[in-house]
Amino acid sequence: MTATEVRLLFEHRLIDPAPAGTHNDVCLLGDIDGDGRNDVVIGGKFGDGNLVWYRNPTWDRHTIGSAHLEAGGLLIDITGNGRLDLVAGNPADVPKGAANTDLYWFECPADPRGPWPRRVITSRFRKYHDQAAGDVDGDGRPEIVFASQNARVLAYCDIPADPTREPWPDDHCLIIADGLEVEGVCVADLDGDGQNEVVAGPNLFKRCANGDWTRTPLMAGLDPRTCLAVGDLDGDGLPDIVLAEGELDKARLLWLKNPTWQPHLLADALYHPHSLAIADFDGDGLLDIFVGEMGLKGHPNPREIVFRNRGGAAFDMHVIGNLATHCAKVGDITGSGLPDIVGKPYNCGKDQVDLWVNRRP
Repeated sequence: MTATEVRLLFEHRLIDPAPAGTHNDVCLLGDIDGDGRNDVVIGGKFGDGNLVWYRNPTWDRHTIGSAHLEAGGLLIDITGNGRLDLVAGNPADVPKGAANTDLYWFECPADPRGPWPRRVITSRFRKYHDQAAGDVDGDGRPEIVFASQNARVLAYCDIPADPTREPWPDDHCLIIADGLEVEGVCVADLDGDGQNEVVAGPNLFKRCANGDWTRTPLMAGLDPRTCLAVGDLDGDGLPDIVLAEGELDKARLLWLKNPTWQPHLLADALYHPHSLAIADFDGDGLLDIFVGEMGLKGHPNPREIVFRNRGGAAFDMHVIGNLATHCAKVGDITGSGLPDIVGKPYNCGKDQVDLWVNRRP
């Protein structure tokens, strides 16, 4: 079946018309209660009980806790008990006297309806925008990789034997690179050597045998505040990189072909495309690209867009929605086997949680 034979159709639904927090910038998907369905986590910068999860499919809202949170976030089993815990960190703009240097993890209790204990991983840095997980040092265990914009560092933390001790020991937190202010972090084995690399903004970092890291700039002139995703777009067995300039009024969306990282421009006039994901939306076996625009400054026409993979490194642009969204995530919500989309606006005059159900005929 070719891409042109299947029409993309998405049905919009509201998960929550009035969430607890404001300036919501954390949006995550994961099976919180262990019933095999993807639930939704939403967190914001402000508000009491502003970090919550919604149980799929009834969308009952349960409070995880309160914290001033920056965009990003990560669901990972930190304790090894089979339950997904949550990692997220402080922004720079917090009320006077509030914590602004903490990277947290919230421990999922046996009954995830909460509350979840909040613990500090580190307080060494400031403004934790984006986290990822993966084995980056070759010890066979996942680490937590994060970018700190105001400290201008990319770093990772080894999970200690007792993660409930806070903060985690300083020697468990290691710097990959400093002197860079980026958005977007991803961990993946890009060259097939069995060792994960780290992509942070338009930069590729590879760990050397002595523990140092080499940095390869991926594209000159690209705004470093990117959203990024990794996946094999051209079917050659190598994961490619997709980058969107998430904070610009006229932003570019590109995919970079592995291993030369030759850029292919998909769009150059997107408005703050701060949502990006790779998934096969039409079931044809080819990975497509989803991007969502923010509605900042009263932008009149924010869009949800799927760049449909036609094969042969060619993509068609399909507008599937017209709502402001930020940090939207892609995953199977309904159990249909098709990827759906969950997102929420950020600082554009309203707060809600949106679901776009994939209704591929």
